[in-house]
Amino acid sequence: MSKIRISLLLFFLITANTAFPQAEDITKQFNDAYRAFQSLNQDGKPEESLEFAKKALDLGQSLFDENSETAAALSYNHALNLMDVGQQRESAREFRKTVKIYTQVFGRDSESLASVYFDEGRANSRINARKARRSFQRGINIIGDIYGTSSLNFADINVQAGIILSEEANLVIAERFFERALNIYENEFGRDNLYTALVNFRLGKYHFMNANVSKSENFLSEAIAGLESLESEVDVDQALLAAARGLFDRLNEVSSVRDEYLREVARNNEEVGRINRAIRSQSPPSAPPQAGSSSASASSSPQ
Repeated sequence: MSKIRISLLLFFLITANTAFPQAEDITKQFNDAYRAFQSLNQDGKPEESLEFAKKALDLGQSLFDENSETAAALSYNHALNLMDVGQQRESAREFRKTVKIYTQVFGRDSESLASVYFDEGRANSRINARKARRSFQRGINIIGDIYGTSSLNFADINVQAGIILSEEANLVIAERFFERALNIYENEFGRDNLYTALVNFRLGKYHFMNANVSKSENFLSEAIAGLESLESEVDVDQALLAAARGLFDRLNEVSSVRDEYLREVARNNEEVGRINRAIRSQSPPSAPPQAGSSSASASSSPQ
């Protein structure tokens, strides 16, 4: 889901409230900070823009209601900025605040809140897979309620969540999202479609990494057949086709490695079993003579 930087230009007009010099000064500082943030962010300089995003957020607390659209936008921008510079934990903490504000302002079933949940999931994907899955699922549920669970919107957001999670090695969770999307794409477009092929490729890659050769082969075959049928010369399509063929060609290698691993495990198990049987078959060691019997023997010896 593309990042949405929420414009606050409308609120620069609050400088009309000049009755109190202190409020006027805060307003000017806020406008200057936000302009600096927006300019640096548009220039692709998230590190430099971070301090201005935080300053605008702090100053805005004395200018706007805490449950206003402006407060929501400022919190969202700061959370995204933190994520841009790799401060995932701080970003996730700010997103928790953003979620609360968006819930108050837009309601629990708004598409705007779904976007916040999705970005909260992105922030958590590298640090807490459980929280990431929960955030993605909440956003997906909202989209499902709005557009329906068989809609392309629902499929698309599942794919996006799956891709993010798979890139962070949360493959088991990602598989569930991909499978949901695949069912919708197949029903809507059939096999010979880029969206269907993309999800087939992702699932094939997942099973490839888990050395599940038969499942990987099935999904990759579907992806390759679908992409070949498109006869597309677009670079992205060709790159996806090349990647699918590359993985498919390595399936025999994966199968050989897996089979050798399983044989090695079997050999180790047999050796452990042989050793255990040998230990059990050995005669138990003779028990040492007891003190009582030794004493009796000594008393019966000739004097």
